[in-house]
Amino acid sequence: MSSASSHAVHGLMLSQIPYGDKGHILKIWTRPFGVQSYMVHSVRSGKSGMRPALLLPMTALDAMVTHRDKGQLEKVSEVRALTVWKRLATDPMCQALCLFAAEVLAKTLKAGDSSEAFFDDVMDVLHRWDEPGTSLAMAAVELCALMAHHLGFALEPEDYKNGWEFDLQEGQFCPAGNAQGEFVDAEATAALVEWLQHHERIPPKAVRHRLLDRLMLGLRWHHPGMGEVHSVDILRALQA
Repeated sequence: MSSASSHAVHGLMLSQIPYGDKGHILKIWTRPFGVQSYMVHSVRSGKSGMRPALLLPMTALDAMVTHRDKGQLEKVSEVRALTVWKRLATDPMCQALCLFAAEVLAKTLKAGDSSEAFFDDVMDVLHRWDEPGTSLAMAAVELCALMAHHLGFALEPEDYKNGWEFDLQEGQFCPAGNAQGEFVDAEATAALVEWLQHHERIPPKAVRHRLLDRLMLGLRWHHPGMGEVHSVDILRALQA
């Protein structure tokens, strides 16, 4: 049997599970291969190059990994921080957002799933969140809307008409009362469209919470095994 070849990849840390005395199983969203699981035998080992700080949710990584594409644990031979987050690593609200983003992505992306364009869009969002002064009021909604877009939802402002709702199951705007099932109400839909066009026009907190609840409901409808996202409670506690 031939040995697995190594590949240089960019990735985002989604989760880690302790394994044995010192080992960890890591779930990393890689740009070329989608979500993959990796074994590291020690987070302090010089051989693996893995350090505890690299295990934090949504840490951007530059790594050398194996890829056999056979549904088994891969290996990490070298790893370093691709981008050293500043605000994301120190601000409590940013840390909660990273925890939320990692949990939602880990529960919706299947092994090998996603595209390089989706990965790049999420990296762009993280860079923007990391900038001092960037408002985070709509950050969780922004992430869910981005995920909806890459699922094929037609969240395009030019398709919207005044008074319309957003049909979560069909993934498109529709006249009020015409949704096939779950939907985002007209007020929240209008607020989302306005924010997509003008980021400085932030909806009231009640509307933001409603948008997040409904968009997450849409994600669950398309990903039945997604389950509860517990980190959303931490976000709301910090926003209270």
